[in-house]
Amino acid sequence: MLCGVAPPEPVFVYCLMLRECRCSPIFLRLPDVLQCTLIALDCTGGRMEIEPLALANVLLPLLRQFCIGDYGIALGGAHAKGVADAESDVDLYLFARRFVPSEERTRLCHDFSSSITGVVNWGDDDFFVQGGTDFYFEEQKIECWLRDSDYIANAIVECREGMIRRDFVTWTVMGFYNHCVLSDVSHMIPVDDPENLLAGWKEQVRDYPPLLRDAIIRTHLTAARFWPDNYHYQAAVQRGDLIYAMGIVQQVIHNLIQVVFALNHTYFTGDKKLGNALDHMAIAPLDFNERIDRLLLSGPGSAADFLIRQRDDLRLLVREVEGLVADH
Repeated sequence: MLCGVAPPEPVFVYCLMLRECRCSPIFLRLPDVLQCTLIALDCTGGRMEIEPLALANVLLPLLRQFCIGDYGIALGGAHAKGVADAESDVDLYLFARRFVPSEERTRLCHDFSSSITGVVNWGDDDFFVQGGTDFYFEEQKIECWLRDSDYIANAIVECREGMIRRDFVTWTVMGFYNHCVLSDVSHMIPVDDPENLLAGWKEQVRDYPPLLRDAIIRTHLTAARFWPDNYHYQAAVQRGDLIYAMGIVQQVIHNLIQVVFALNHTYFTGDKKLGNALDHMAIAPLDFNERIDRLLLSGPGSAADFLIRQRDDLRLLVREVEGLVADH
């Protein structure tokens, strides 16, 4: 057993020794459906570091109890996208029509293992669309994102038909777009999919929908064009009104980024780590990432001087993206 938890099916091999030994990290290959999953047992630091896919399998007996009826469970987030770093948590996606209430999920966590601490639930139990149960397991931050499977299926249909929706929610800076669902589905790694729910979704989003591309470009290029020569933005620049002007600039940059993702037939991945993604776009303004940094970072001089330079750079960037759209 690992941390007092019985291994899930299929049979796993775990190391039972450890905490006090002084050996080098040990890597065990697990003979499961994930083929080359590894568990790293770091005896020198007093903590076992578990590879995310293996960790998902360790937690499967708990996660299954969260779901009511048909379900699917996947590894998502930075680890699924291949962009995880030392600060990344482990994101586990749970899909079902219904889930047990938050109080019951907390009880299940505590019953499952004494190594689970800091359980926090979010979202409403009634009229459920999405919610979560987050906790620490062996000092690793785990975020379980519970999502209504009907909502996911509908979002895929909408986006394939070129319909864009945005929900303004606290936990994402520019709002949550329905097409972010397609990004999540395309990147996620199914861990438990007994009804082939996740496999079906992944097949539907394998090719980037042309109608979605056109809708994103049309919507976000129109929004980006609105501000650069707008009277109220010009007045903010002249006044040195940093708070108002910076909000406008952030909006325009975000809209341009949406257009660039669509031009490259790439699903928008969300607000985080966009710089790395933009560096790999074949169709983008020259030095796009560096120019965004310059727009957002103030240099020497007054606020008014910075805002004037920022406005001029922003206008140029909008025009270049317009040109890319015309060419592609």
